Amino acid sequence: MKTFICGHRNPDTDSVASAYALADLRRRTGMDDVEAICAGRLPAKAKWVFEHFGVEPVRAKMDVYVRVRDLITPGLPMIDSSVPLVDALRQLEASGESSLPVRNGEGVFIGMLSPAKLLSLFIGKADLTIPVGAAPLHHCSQVLADSDKVHDIRSICIRNPHNHFPVVDEAGRLVGTVLKRAFAEEPPYRMILVDHNETDQGIPGLEEVPVVEVVDHHRIAFAATKAPIRYTADVVGSTCTLVARMFRAAGERPSRQTAGILLAGIVADTLLFQSPTSTAEDRSMSTWLEKICAETAESVMAGMMAVDSPLASMSADQALASDSKLYAEAGKRFMLAQIEETKFALFHKHAAELADAMDKSIAANALDFMALMVTDPVRGNSELLFRGDKAVSRALPYRKGPDGTFLMPGVLSRKKQLLPEVLSALG
Repeated sequence: MKTFICGHRNPDTDSVASAYALADLRRRTGMDDVEAICAGRLPAKAKWVFEHFGVEPVRAKMDVYVRVRDLITPGLPMIDSSVPLVDALRQLEASGESSLPVRNGEGVFIGMLSPAKLLSLFIGKADLTIPVGAAPLHHCSQVLADSDKVHDIRSICIRNPHNHFPVVDEAGRLVGTVLKRAFAEEPPYRMILVDHNETDQGIPGLEEVPVVEVVDHHRIAFAATKAPIRYTADVVGSTCTLVARMFRAAGERPSRQTAGILLAGIVADTLLFQSPTSTAEDRSMSTWLEKICAETAESVMAGMMAVDSPLASMSADQALASDSKLYAEAGKRFMLAQIEETKFALFHKHAAELADAMDKSIAANALDFMALMVTDPVRGNSELLFRGDKAVSRALPYRKGPDGTFLMPGVLSRKKQLLPEVLSALG
């Protein structure tokens, strides 16, 4: 069974790097058919990391909804309309199914071959060597598109009296058949989560797929599971630190490329060990990884910082989406976004359009408020742009600057410094 390893939506470098490295480790330790994916657009800094270490980036995937194409019954025959009817009936008998789909010369679905529809031919002793396309076919009332989400059509198909559903692509070409019983089976793949454990922060469709493992360094707010799962969590500055620890515990030495990618995830999430989330283990794992990849934490961080800021290379909407997390606390829904930027002047230049984009996001996502934390990892300071709930805004402990943004000297961590203050303001 396919297993996807994925970080949170609007991913950062730690999220993508830990997914890649854990997939490497799981393959080494015997897991078949495992793939690291990125929940949305690959961030520019992560792209630089993969290119720098000569590795193909993880595949971007917008959702993990189970789709009709995932339920197609393998090996079930599809009959060409030019085949003699007698041969088609033999195929039907050999399949053990009650009907089979028929396609024309262009591959387009034209109907289902069903003995019940052929009764008049049998009674009239018609020539059974005629092409299937010339025989009476059942025109199925429920033809499925291969891209249909299963949760959208499951109840319709279960109520349908037929047991076979032809599946077509965008051009109407027949690509297979789904049997009704497939809608009652377990999803065809499963998930391992890294750098998050809350469904609301996960890739869309996560709620439909069994989670079999979590590796994370955030608060635990995970939903109940049907069966025990492997859960690795600890108070460290980076999920990549935990994955590096797992390599050592398994007696595995990562390749130079994987070690470099893990190192990048650690220095990105700890802001080169300046963040208050940093621990001694983050540093010790980085030292181990530096020896393997033959690079220093400082050089990897310098390379990532040379990548254009989201404010310089993206629209306001894209910049906000590049690293934002959704929370639901104390009856409020809110997003906290973070951008690394060494030039606060660039932030102030784009503040108005960022505020407009935040207002649109609040309306589109039914939020009570949204905050953007712009962090300068070199000087160790941040500034905050807040939109929405004024009571929460007034309760925040930060001083406002001349243009209305909050000044946050010494604040670097969204998780350990900003989120607790927001939760306190809600209380």
